[in-house]
Order: sequence, then C-alpha cells, then structure tokens
Amino acid sequence: MKPLSVSLLLLCGLVLNAYAQSRVVLLRDTATVQVSPKQLAGRYPSVTGIRQRKEDFDSLRKYQGQWDQFLRQNQKQIPVKGVLLQADEFIRPDGSYDWVFCRFYQAALTPEQETQLLELMREWYERHPHPVKTTTGFRQTGMQTIGIVTPPRTTRKGPGIINTLEAAKATTRPDTVKALLLNQLELTSIPDEVYRFPNLEELDLSRNSLNRIPGRLTRDIPHLKRLSVMFNGLHADSLSFVKNRHLLALNIQGNKFTDIPVSVRQNRKLESLWLGNNKLTTLDISRIRSLRRLTDLNLYNVGLSSIPPQIRRFRRLKVLDLYYNKLTELPPSIGRLRRLEQLAISHNQLKTLPQSVRKLRRLQMLYAHHNQLSDLPARLNQLKALRIVDVGYNWFSTVPPVLSRLPSLEELDLSSNNLHDLPGSLVNLRQLKKLYLRQNPVTRKAASEAPYTLLIDQLKTNQTEVFY
Repeated sequence: MKPLSVSLLLLCGLVLNAYAQSRVVLLRDTATVQVSPKQLAGRYPSVTGIRQRKEDFDSLRKYQGQWDQFLRQNQKQIPVKGVLLQADEFIRPDGSYDWVFCRFYQAALTPEQETQLLELMREWYERHPHPVKTTTGFRQTGMQTIGIVTPPRTTRKGPGIINTLEAAKATTRPDTVKALLLNQLELTSIPDEVYRFPNLEELDLSRNSLNRIPGRLTRDIPHLKRLSVMFNGLHADSLSFVKNRHLLALNIQGNKFTDIPVSVRQNRKLESLWLGNNKLTTLDISRIRSLRRLTDLNLYNVGLSSIPPQIRRFRRLKVLDLYYNKLTELPPSIGRLRRLEQLAISHNQLKTLPQSVRKLRRLQMLYAHHNQLSDLPARLNQLKALRIVDVGYNWFSTVPPVLSRLPSLEELDLSSNNLHDLPGSLVNLRQLKKLYLRQNPVTRKAASEAPYTLLIDQLKTNQTEVFY
C-alpha cells in the first residue's frame, strides 16, 4: 500500500501544480478556463480602496527590485527583444495571486513566444507573492516592461529636415538642411553623410547601436547646436568632443556611462545636459564645473544616493530632474540655485526637504511624489511663483499648513497619503484649479457622512476641480 500512497500523493501534487499554473493566463483565454473577470472584480475590491501603511511603500520598492532582478536572471528566457505586459492581478489576503490575466503589447508575437512569456510570468507570480497583506484581498492592473521595448520610429517633417540616409545622400541642397534625424536606423557607426551639411544645427542619432562618437562631429559641423545620442552603447572612452562654442544641448541618456564623461566639458556653451538612465557610481561635479551656462540638468534614474554640495555652481539652472534615484536628503546648497523653476525629485527616499528651498524664489513646479515626506518647510510660502506642487504617495497624515499660504498655487496633488481630515484653509487658495485627494482615508467615507463635503463644495464654487 505504501507505493500506492506515494503515487497518489505525487499525482495530487502534479494536479495541484497544474491548477496553480493555470491561474496565470492570457486575458483572451479567460472564457476557455471558465473564469469571469467581471465576477472576480465583484469579489476583490480595487487597490484604490486599500489603505497602505508606511512599511508597504518600502516593501513595494523592494518588490520592484526583485522583479528587475528576476528579469535579469531570466534574460535568456525572453524570446523577443522587448514587450509591454499588462497584468490584471487578483490578489488574496495573504498576498498570493488568485488569478492573473496577461496581455502583451508592442511586439508581434508568435504563439510559441506567447507561451514562453506566459511560462515566465507563471514562475514569477508563483514564487513572488505580493508584499501588501490585507483582510479582503484586492485587484489591480499594472503595466511592466519586459526586456527593451523599442518604440515606433518618430520623425518630423518640415523645411530643412531630413529623416533618412537615402534622402541625406540624394539632396542637392545640403546647405538648406538644418536638422538631420537618423534615429532608430540600426546604425553601428556614424555615416559620412552627416558631414555634408555645413549649416546643420540638429543631429539625432538616438536608439542606434553606436559605440563611438568621434571629435570630428563637433569639429566638422561648425553650427551644430543640438546633439542626441541617447540609447546607444557608449561609454566614457568612446565619447570625444573638440573644444567648441556652438553645441547648446547634449542628450547622452541610456548609455553605459558610470560617471560624467570628461570630454563633455569641451562644450563650453552647453545649456542642456541629459545624463539620465545611465548607472553613475558618483556625480563628479568637477568634470562639468566649467559649464556655467547650464539651465537644464537631467539625472533621471542614474542610481545616485547623494547630491554633492557643489551643485550650487550651476547658478543659471532652471530645470533639475532627479527622478528615480536613491536620495535620502538634498544638500542645503540647493537653495543657491536661485533661478530654478522646476525641481523634480520624485521616486526617491526623501524624508524631509532642506529649509533652504525657501530661497528658490523663481520655483514654479515642485514634483516630490513617491517619497517619505511627512512635513514641508514652514517657510515654503515664500515661494510666491510656485504653481504646481505634487506630494502624492508620501507619508502625510495632515495637510501641511504652509500649502494653504501659497498665493500662486494652481495645482496640488495629495493623493495616496494618510490624510484623515482636510483643513478649511484650502479655500484660501484662490488660484487653485486642480486638487487631487484620491486614495486617502478622508475621501473613502461616504459622501453623506464625510466631514469634507462642505469644503469640497466651497472649493468647487471657487472653480477648483477636486478629484477624490
């Protein structure tokens, strides 16, 4: 009897495993497996109705990191260069996935490729329960990129613009060409045709397979003002510039730089420098300290855990983008950027903002969502030009009083915090056009019993749109 019992147990295990795997299916196959997304939606409340705790945000960050690591480890199992995944997830109270309905976009997949991707998703969902635990379970829809998704090629039309190598070779009036857009053409080297155009001002070589940019580019195109080589295979030693005073905008995002390439400083009049989506180990300001004309600095998703105080050198800076880094604080010297108009610090780990931000008198837009902020500097109201404040997805339990004293505020986002009440002083924001309050405890109560109902009516009377 013992061998028979073992066989039955093995058989049951196989059946249960097959059943568990079948819960991750293509959205179009829900009828085949006899499950109704509509009925499931009736059983599982939307994630927007689930109150998340502070620790949940940290868990979600870690979970995203596990997803990224999972894709790296299984890169060989991804049958296409890249695809976009939409996943409708139904999550049990313990975090395990009841059902997941998948749909793949932006790639023409064969049935075999779809099957391979689906198997990869099953492995992920079975091994990685959702980190947020609830009493009821919940449902959510998410979009994730698997691999590298290449967007459709974008071009522009108009006088003085060329979009193809064929047209670059064929034109008989190279002196009239101002913009040469050779993006997404699978180039492995810079074609000689780019040097045909004596009056060229813009050159786009993005999303190719270039591994070297020679100094000839800035030497032999004397009027070049804007250069984009983003999303290629460039590293520090493969980027060369000769000293020039004509290049104004340089986009080197999405390459293999681990620090700011030294040769960037050869572009003495550079105003816009985009370094995002590289993996910088440090931010060595000394490499670009001569670029005193910079007005736009993009450091989006470069892995920074700190910003050196020398950032103050860029006195003309108007836009500073620090999205998706690992910052826990900003240096007080950021207050020296007196011309700053837009500060983007979302998706970091900031718990406070330095008091010196009150000195940014020209600041118009502050994007600080997805951090760990629970208060704002008391003298933030000195920013008379501030029009947009987005502090959604933070740790606010009360609305900072200073927000009601911003005279030019037009848009305020407080979504996904832990607000239990709303101050009546919000009606003092006479310029306020949009107020976002979604996913807060105060807005989950029934409208008939909610204490904020009268306040929202008053805001609407002031021509403020309220989203809750």
